[in-house]
Amino acid sequence: MKSQQRKLLYVLICSTLAGTLGAGVHAQSTASNATTQSSGNAAPSTAAAQSAQAPSASDQTQTKTLKTVTVTGSLIRSVDVELAQPVVTISQQDIQRQGFATVGQFLQNLSSASAPDISKSDPDEAGPDVGGTFVDLRNLGAQRTLVLLDGKRLGTSFDGFTNLDTIPASIIDHIDVLADGASAIYGSDAIAGVVNIVTKKDFNGGELDTYNGRYMPGGDGDQGQYAVTFGKTYTRGSILFTAQYQKQDAIDAGDRPYSAYPLTANFPYNGWASLGTQGQFNLNNQWYVLNQGGNTQNINDFHPVQGPTSLNNGVVTNPGDYYNPNPENTLLSATNMKNLFVQGHYDILKNLTADFTASYNEQGNTDELAGFPLSSAALFSQQYPQYTGMELSQYSYYNPTNAPGQTPTDLQFQRIVAEVPRLSMNKVENFRISLGVEGNFSIGEHLFNWDAYYYDTRYEGTILETGNFSLPNLFNALGPSFQAANGSVECGTPGNVIAGCVPLNVLAGRYSPAMLNYILVNGYEHYGSSEKGPQVDFSGDILELPAGDLTFAIGASHRSVSGYDTPDVPSSEGLTTNLAGAPTAGGFGVNETWLELNVPLLKDLPLVQSLSLDVADRFSHYSNFGGTNNRQFKITWKPIDDLMVRGSYGTGFRAPTVGDLYGGISTTYPFYNDPCDVVYGLARYNTAVAKNCASGVGGQPALNQAALNAAVGGSGQSLGTEFPAGFMQEQSPGTPVVSPGGTPQYAPFTSGGNPNLRPETSKSSQIGIVYSPSYLSGFNITLDHFHYIVRNVISTVSPNEVLNNCYELGITADCSRFQRTAADDYQVSSMFFGEENQGWMDVAGYDLGLSYTLPKFSFGQFKIDSNSTYYTHNNSEQYAGVPVSYNNGFGGYWRMRSNVTLGWQYQNWGAQWTLRYFSPLKDPCYNEQFSAFPCTLPNYYLPGSGVTPMTQIPSVTMNDLQVYWNAPWHGTIALGVNNIFNRTGPYFYGGFTSSGPITVDSQYAYNASYDFGRFVYLRYTQKF
Repeated sequence: MKSQQRKLLYVLICSTLAGTLGAGVHAQSTASNATTQSSGNAAPSTAAAQSAQAPSASDQTQTKTLKTVTVTGSLIRSVDVELAQPVVTISQQDIQRQGFATVGQFLQNLSSASAPDISKSDPDEAGPDVGGTFVDLRNLGAQRTLVLLDGKRLGTSFDGFTNLDTIPASIIDHIDVLADGASAIYGSDAIAGVVNIVTKKDFNGGELDTYNGRYMPGGDGDQGQYAVTFGKTYTRGSILFTAQYQKQDAIDAGDRPYSAYPLTANFPYNGWASLGTQGQFNLNNQWYVLNQGGNTQNINDFHPVQGPTSLNNGVVTNPGDYYNPNPENTLLSATNMKNLFVQGHYDILKNLTADFTASYNEQGNTDELAGFPLSSAALFSQQYPQYTGMELSQYSYYNPTNAPGQTPTDLQFQRIVAEVPRLSMNKVENFRISLGVEGNFSIGEHLFNWDAYYYDTRYEGTILETGNFSLPNLFNALGPSFQAANGSVECGTPGNVIAGCVPLNVLAGRYSPAMLNYILVNGYEHYGSSEKGPQVDFSGDILELPAGDLTFAIGASHRSVSGYDTPDVPSSEGLTTNLAGAPTAGGFGVNETWLELNVPLLKDLPLVQSLSLDVADRFSHYSNFGGTNNRQFKITWKPIDDLMVRGSYGTGFRAPTVGDLYGGISTTYPFYNDPCDVVYGLARYNTAVAKNCASGVGGQPALNQAALNAAVGGSGQSLGTEFPAGFMQEQSPGTPVVSPGGTPQYAPFTSGGNPNLRPETSKSSQIGIVYSPSYLSGFNITLDHFHYIVRNVISTVSPNEVLNNCYELGITADCSRFQRTAADDYQVSSMFFGEENQGWMDVAGYDLGLSYTLPKFSFGQFKIDSNSTYYTHNNSEQYAGVPVSYNNGFGGYWRMRSNVTLGWQYQNWGAQWTLRYFSPLKDPCYNEQFSAFPCTLPNYYLPGSGVTPMTQIPSVTMNDLQVYWNAPWHGTIALGVNNIFNRTGPYFYGGFTSSGPITVDSQYAYNASYDFGRFVYLRYTQKF
């Protein structure tokens, strides 16, 4: 018998190795999870915190008759489960008690989560993933967190993001969050960890769930969710159906003090734009603006643009003719989601079951950005140079110099077209289906399980963008025009009228509907992605060892991934003001095989109640870059019944996405801070930067005062006249910025994909303890140390990094990525930044979980839960040769996040109080010379950069409260308030929100991970 067992083990291992050498495929674990869910008072529980008693020898035979399950973090189906990795289990009740409407909102507030890669608080953000909700574990990026549904891949967009809003909360039984590397178990993307959403099984009856809330005071940002669920369990099967609708109303940026103004209501006139709703033109190197109610044909109705008036402390007291566009933006975009979900199973035979899952989701997202800044400098077309830098023709009827007594002159112009805000409406549909069979059989005393399934996930979407202009029509409308005999103004010249054209009075304070209809054009973008393939798994116990059964899992899979993104033809050909981009299209295939063994080593010995080793190996072969092999080793040691020690070490990878590989070259206007700006750039305090800017480096021109005096700018005058005190970045042609940073003024930057990318690789380790003292019933503590190193990181070098690497470090390769010419006032132009394998990330820290269920009192039962994540370091290097970035405690990288919950339950009543803590941060000083702006650390030494003035951003704690009542008619009424004290997070003036070396996805001086105010909600659940 033992000889046969050894042969069987040998055959299984050899078969797996043979498959590994031959091809390879992809994997995930199967459905249900064995960890104990939190109950009573809702707070996420650490699954391993329950100390499992080892079964006695007499129980072994009986145990094998129990149903085996698969836990998150392992592919082996087993009866007795000891978790070698930290898994946090969140029940549906946890989500409801916390008061968040969606799964994504809840997960983004986990202590192990960081600021999301894409938020709904950046109206300038564009792309197919905008409007979704994503979770970023361990500060490693949402693309490095794998999301599963019942142990199977949920599917991603072509850029590698998984939108959690596609999962209706009403279908969830619980969620397992594994914050540890797991590529050897699940394949690509599981570098930081895994989120496994486990659905309800064997649901009987019906359930109605409603949720309504809004921000108070303010009465905005209304959020609603309405779901109905029906289920029926039969002798040989079950069926579950859910329909859900959810919506989130927009919040206008003008309705919050931190977004109503560029630098918050504390400095309401700082940072305004130099162009506004009144038209401006440049004549003889001087900008003139139209008087209120003035006539654009009368040059005397214009006055020189008046800049802002400032105090010595940096506070602007009078904005002059500058303009604040922020109130026209959205702070939080409007979203809606429709979900349909159905799943079921049927027992064909006693040991053979067929199952299926199907879902359909439709999501819409709308955000609003202030009207287009229509200006000569912003008009650009690489394919059609005649549309670049268009000016108002000297022969235009509306040109104020085309009048008696004036010298007709072509005029540069600028104006914000505020009457037509830019809307971005993203509508995406998601279809997913999974079909499978599973079964089990026994050979002697050995139980084996198998399953095979096929899944297909598709995304199809369209982005509609308004508020852009047709360049050919603008060319006609700005060209020669005249007043015909009938009094109408016509394009062209007498006898050569341009049919259908409407001349544009570009300097007017308001454009007529006819003018707008002629030049306006909508932009369209059609995109989609597909992920599909079969998978087979086989697991069981094959050898009885003294310490228990040796169990295994093997499997294989194939996955096809493809995607596309096709902009409308006029935009892609450079015929509109919409950001032009070439189409994205491509795909790849992946084959995977894997083997996992769990070996019980010792048992029932002094200081060794149990000791086991788990080993996993996965080989993945991609059609685009070849093969990669990843392994993981996990150990679980239980010295006494009350204490478990666990540890793991493994390698991982993230394959480049379709967008990474085949993303079309696109134009963009990113925010950046020119380091050579002597007022707001690095040159003001970094001597190396100041020297390189003054003398020129890497082929870039010298920007010292003598060179500026000798150069003739785009306006025809010496640049020394515009920059008498040194070079500065411009916010519009000829107008220096009045706060740090700006966008390209003379030509957009470009970016794109790279088909030669290789996979990212990683190493992760974790060691920790689980302590559940028998002398203190109900108390559990978990403490885990984690460490990740990711290499060959796929990333885009940001404009700031390109410029800083050139001027601070003298890296000539970066200096060659952009141009400076005198004709463009030496402003940065024509920069290219694309995807590359470069640099590394190194993140380490601790997770601490505490929970205590107190004994019952006459007035109820209390439970305390606490989950905290503390980072000891968070370092990265963009690529070889640049300084290491020490990110911990900067931007959106909190050193510590913590959630503490106190729950109370008495009969049918209950309440929960939650504290969400965000630790302090550091942010660059706005300008250390301006005393009105905080700069608490003016001599802060930033490793790799030297002295960099910083300011300390304080910590903040949000308090949430919910009170609920379980009604006798099987209903539950819950009234809650998130951020009950209406706390506002700290403000960021130095640029980490959008332009610094560490960025969070927000256009405002506020981190979108903080609350937008007090949110009051009512939830009602009815079971029937």
